[in-house]
Amino acid sequence: MPRLTSRALAWLCLAILPGWSSLAAQTAPGPPVNTDLPAVIDEASGLALSTREGELLWTHNDNINDPGSMERVTPYVFGISPSGDLRVQLRLEGVTQRDWESIDAARIDNREMLIVADTGDNRASWPDYVLWFIPEASPATQGKEVEASPEALLRYRYPDGPADTESMVFDPRTNRILLLTKREDPPRMFSLPADARQPFPDEPGLSDRRRLESAPVEIADPVGTMARLQPTDPINWLLLPLTGSQTNRPTGMALSPDGSTLAVLTYASLYFFHRGARSDWSEAITRPVTSRSLPRIDQWEGLAFSADGRHLYVVREGTGPDTLLRLEVPEGARSGQP
Repeated sequence: MPRLTSRALAWLCLAILPGWSSLAAQTAPGPPVNTDLPAVIDEASGLALSTREGELLWTHNDNINDPGSMERVTPYVFGISPSGDLRVQLRLEGVTQRDWESIDAARIDNREMLIVADTGDNRASWPDYVLWFIPEASPATQGKEVEASPEALLRYRYPDGPADTESMVFDPRTNRILLLTKREDPPRMFSLPADARQPFPDEPGLSDRRRLESAPVEIADPVGTMARLQPTDPINWLLLPLTGSQTNRPTGMALSPDGSTLAVLTYASLYFFHRGARSDWSEAITRPVTSRSLPRIDQWEGLAFSADGRHLYVVREGTGPDTLLRLEVPEGARSGQP
């Protein structure tokens, strides 16, 4: 079969787009609900649904638009409503912010916690990474700024060297934190026990960096290799030679409220993996049960399930319209059947 040039592929996409769009409209889940993030959130890189309030989402910025920089910044975590209203700002003290890429909300030891993952590493230059455990605050006042400090941290490294990681989630079924590498094809999943976290050093006079360096280093456990995240519709598949593999790298993941479905986000699509009652993630991630395309290829960076598990909230970097989406979860993702 002759190979198509990039120009030929582009013309082919334009030729079949009207017909495919019509078919997709008949078969795809419902259209997304779009809204804007507050202007202060201009580089959203993670998203989590509160374990305290079903109508509260937590997010954060990446860094200072310079991943890997160690320039001193004041780290914030933002609580927003599903409609994009700013409800609370947590100003974190004693915390470094190298390259924050993910956040999750979890109930650990009967306490509501936020886990922030400082795990980005575009240049594969950091020897280890850190997860910050922060007590989840209640947004008593609209737009209120609250000072907070971590309760614990978990410093870790991978067994075979640095790895850029933008996807992290807490699994309450196993009490472990799951991590998914970004710049590997296919991606690999690792895990860490939540019990490996260490109390936050609060000795007077300690610098933020010294607090981090004083913590022991845990070695992440390999879970398994994920299936290659292939484009989910003909348009994305045909555009792949033009957009490159960058669009299919995982930038976030979220676990459904019942713990059975793992959603994985890329710049172009969502993939869903189902874990049965008697299976584990090493088996489940070898094959997605279903997938759906996003409205367009963009820098989608974080996602969270709604409290009923029927929708996903997705954020992208940048400001303005459509920075926060609400998408319907495909029926196959909820049932675990392709």
